[in-house]
Amino acid sequence: INFWINPQVLKNWQAKKQKKNGHPFIYGEEFIQAMCCIRFKFHLSLRETEGFFSSLMSVMGNLFKVPCYTQLCRRMKTLALPEHLLQRKGVTDIVMDTTGLKIYGVGEWRNQKYGGKKRWKKLHLALDPRSGKLVLAELTNEYVHDTQYLEKALQRTNRRNGRVLFDGIADSRRCYEMARKYNKQLLTPPKKGAILRNESGYEGRNEAIRIINGLGGDREAKSIWGKLVGYNKRVIAESMMSRWKQLFGGKLQSSWDQRQQIEIKLKAIMVNAMISMKE
Repeated sequence: INFWINPQVLKNWQAKKQKKNGHPFIYGEEFIQAMCCIRFKFHLSLRETEGFFSSLMSVMGNLFKVPCYTQLCRRMKTLALPEHLLQRKGVTDIVMDTTGLKIYGVGEWRNQKYGGKKRWKKLHLALDPRSGKLVLAELTNEYVHDTQYLEKALQRTNRRNGRVLFDGIADSRRCYEMARKYNKQLLTPPKKGAILRNESGYEGRNEAIRIINGLGGDREAKSIWGKLVGYNKRVIAESMMSRWKQLFGGKLQSSWDQRQQIEIKLKAIMVNAMISMKE
């Protein structure tokens, strides 16, 4: 395996002085973040990550010490990650989708041993169709509606005229009004048996109903409508879901909610970095 190590990580492996209660941090944020990225990329446990970096440091001449797995676990919870994955001024259109991730750890073991409902969480992703990079990556429990993070995703875009591509679950008054609030056109297939609305803001939806009904009102008619208006570009969201699970698997390696959120944010940063390397 060939590694390219950013000199910034080696330079800042030691933590800067901070005003905090208790013993000061020994290892820097960049170094802890690099260890977490390697852990998630190669599906390593905390102990395996410690051993991996210990071996790597021995090859490099033992430049510095490596934190033990308990330190890595504690520091991961306090990582300071950027709030926004992309700059808002460059994002005009977004594509959204949701998938499920199983919870890895003691909860899964208990379900297998004692039975009961399997635990899993929802991953909400929003992409910029022009660059293919992630704009939003949020994790919720399985009871949260898929459209709950629509407004948060719209807040990560600029106020220019744009489009929001979502699946049929977003065909509701709330979603159309929210998209219009942020100067966006919501492209989503109307529900079966949908009727025309006379209110302002539903012109695109009414046109979609007319086109689909005129073509026969079946699944093939919706497919043709999607190609006509550009809704078929939503396939990049499904491709991103497939890429995510190929890279990181369909499970979460962290068992606590706060670490799970950090895990998802780190994985999203890694995906955007991989896309940037191809540009």
